[in-house]
Amino acid sequence: MERAADSPDTIPCVEVRVAAALVPVIEELFGALGLGFSSWTNVETGEATVWTFAGSTPEAERQCTRMTGEFQAWAAVLPGPLPVPRVAPLRQEDWAHSWRQRFPCFRASRRLVIKPSWEVFAAGPGDIVLELDPGMCFGTGYHGTTRACLEFMDDLAVRLGRVPFLDVGCGSGILSLAAVRLGFRPVQAFDHDPQAVQATTGNLATAGVAEVEVVTAELAQYVPRTPARVIAANVLAPVLEAHRDRLISWLDRSAATGYLVLSGVLTSQYPGLRATFAAAGCRELDCRTLDEWTSGCFAVDAVKRRTELP
Repeated sequence: MERAADSPDTIPCVEVRVAAALVPVIEELFGALGLGFSSWTNVETGEATVWTFAGSTPEAERQCTRMTGEFQAWAAVLPGPLPVPRVAPLRQEDWAHSWRQRFPCFRASRRLVIKPSWEVFAAGPGDIVLELDPGMCFGTGYHGTTRACLEFMDDLAVRLGRVPFLDVGCGSGILSLAAVRLGFRPVQAFDHDPQAVQATTGNLATAGVAEVEVVTAELAQYVPRTPARVIAANVLAPVLEAHRDRLISWLDRSAATGYLVLSGVLTSQYPGLRATFAAAGCRELDCRTLDEWTSGCFAVDAVKRRTELP
């Protein structure tokens, strides 16, 4: 029997339905596999769907089989039952309009408010409004990992003022945009995924922000143009631990304390991560658990200079 041709009104894709807290892990896996993806979260039910798109139904079926095997390999970092991917063609009309209903304006921190362009928000005194349309890009700020980063950044901006900032694993660019609006300067960002860099660049341009340096690079090869007083790294715990010393080396501690915001960490993994960074001299200032994720803010003291004898 011949396979029916794909409908011109549908987009062949594979979807994975998970709890909202697992979306960053699924997105990280899709990115590691070199797959483009998008997601939406129902903030009322806590359920989410992540899609990866294919050129045809047979390609989607191959992707589905591949994902099933990858989920089994990632079982250690996927709490609960393993997600079950399935081929599910998406109607283009549904995609074009449905995400607008699932991206309401919300307050991400004491001062930061995230809103889509089609909503109206009456900003109060001190509010900083970040306009970000989700579309087909990565991340909207709903996930606990991103919200915790934004909360820590808001607090640090009040304490430190205008200091350099680095966004590690920039995704949609929401942290870079927030950094600029909070007053950090200069702001640098990078991601290993070219699609994420494209999304970041596009979102910053739409917001009228041109001063962020965004590049595509692997964490193991990236070298910042200048050290940063604040680094936000929203990636998975094993990656953070493997590159601990490299992250610390990017901090500007020449005259004052540097700060690391570490996110993308499942709560069960956080004690191990905290111990790993503590062994390198990082002091935990605060940690916050949102959904199944725990993020931490760490201080790394200034480098002591030896006084030379005359």
